[in-house]
Amino acid sequence: MKKLLLIIPLFIAQALHSQQNGKLSPTAALLFKAVKTTLTVNEQNQIAARLGFLPSGDKSQPFIQDKDSKDYPFAASVYATDMNKDGTEEIFVVFGNTFTSGNAGSSVVLFIKNTTGTYVENLGFPGMAPDVLATNSQGYPDLLIGGPGMEFPVWRWNGKTYKFYKSVKDADYEKLKKVGLESIRKQ
Repeated sequence: MKKLLLIIPLFIAQALHSQQNGKLSPTAALLFKAVKTTLTVNEQNQIAARLGFLPSGDKSQPFIQDKDSKDYPFAASVYATDMNKDGTEEIFVVFGNTFTSGNAGSSVVLFIKNTTGTYVENLGFPGMAPDVLATNSQGYPDLLIGGPGMEFPVWRWNGKTYKFYKSVKDADYEKLKKVGLESIRKQ
């Protein structure tokens, strides 16, 4: 019987090795470099591995999507928040450029810890850093995520994930009670 050879991408192998040694993977170290968080090393490594970013070697644009996109490095911002005030952080990652995210120029991913203790991806599409609205559902605030166009999509928590809820016209945007991610992170 022939042996089955599994080929593991380098970033996953590095993350697994780092988790076993209790150290941040190279990508997690870059991603969480200036972030104040209560996440464990293992959780930071898991989030970095799920994103799949690779280090670019460029200090101002430290990531690439894969080895074929090395000419299009990008930055990423991590926002550790506790939107539902349960003592467990939710992690927003806003990253990219027009190569990764089209006309929006960035993409947004939200990681929320599920009942089994695993961080699960939400959102994951091109858009700007969300505005956190005063309205909420099941303890989580509604999120308004801007991008190109004349309307802003609002995403609402359904108990398991954020789903599209409604659109807000550009003219109504200023009337909304909202807070930026940076303000939420500081709270």
